[in-house]
Amino acid sequence: MGYFYLGLALLGAVAPYSFLGQFLASSGPDFQLLKAQAVQTPVSAYFAVNMLVAALVTVVFIAREGRRLRMRGLWLPLLATLAIGVSCGLPLFLYLRKANEDLKEAGEPQPPAAPPADPRKAGR
Repeated sequence: MGYFYLGLALLGAVAPYSFLGQFLASSGPDFQLLKAQAVQTPVSAYFAVNMLVAALVTVVFIAREGRRLRMRGLWLPLLATLAIGVSCGLPLFLYLRKANEDLKEAGEPQPPAAPPADPRKAGR
């Protein structure tokens, strides 16, 4: 499942930037025009606001869940979310979380099995 998340993170980086690349090729780095086109129609404003809220939720989720699991490298999915978007940052975080789980499972010994119950004490 980890490589699936990594593949989605790569797709989530390439696909949005292919459209941004088209904009930059035709208009250059005109960020005022980019902002104006992002909210030009109610539908485009809907998607823009939706993605901003999703990015905020994703950043909070990555920070809290990553701290809870004591993960390293949280800066990478946070940066990916802020620089690219949720389409890259969230699957990248899920990939890192899966890798973190795999490392913990491989490195931590399993707890010993409980000794069998003493049948003499069972009735007490």
